[in-house]
Amino acid sequence: MLTINGIAVVLVVLFAFGDTQTFNFFYGKGKDDAVRPFNLNNNQSATAKNRVIYFWRGMNDDRDSGNIKTVAFNKRYDHTALTVSWTGNLRGPWGVGKCNRWYFTFKGKECANPFPIDTQMYQTVKNNVHGSHTVRGFCFGIPKGSVSIGFNVGKCPGHPLGNAHTGWATTTTLVITEVDIAKGN
Repeated sequence: MLTINGIAVVLVVLFAFGDTQTFNFFYGKGKDDAVRPFNLNNNQSATAKNRVIYFWRGMNDDRDSGNIKTVAFNKRYDHTALTVSWTGNLRGPWGVGKCNRWYFTFKGKECANPFPIDTQMYQTVKNNVHGSHTVRGFCFGIPKGSVSIGFNVGKCPGHPLGNAHTGWATTTTLVITEVDIAKGN
């Protein structure tokens, strides 16, 4: 296990690609903390196809609606897709008959190709249960260049807004990967 400024960090390499590019790692201590570069072994980086990984420790965001985090990603090709994966602690909606929705935006808009990348939580009883969740999906049709990617929370269609909570006493991870589906990469 690697420790940086008292923060324990565990890295798992999921795929190995023949086309080698640089991994970029970032970490932060909380919701208001600036995200900083995370380097391995005196600035030597791990390698993979265009992928960026963000870590936040102790994120504790109690907003019910709005942007949780926005990061920048440099997409290299027009023909590729982006896959995003958010893993962290969520609580929702902490109210009877209420619902919260967490979702990704790309350049301020939800994915339309193929569908929005989201999850919803609806409750029929008032519980204060926090649990680990992963929100993951692909988005096609995003042109190359700088892409702002947001993770947001808000209202579910047709239901009253609940009392959401994002992150709580755990590490939150966001992985963004540019993939070439046609070539199987």
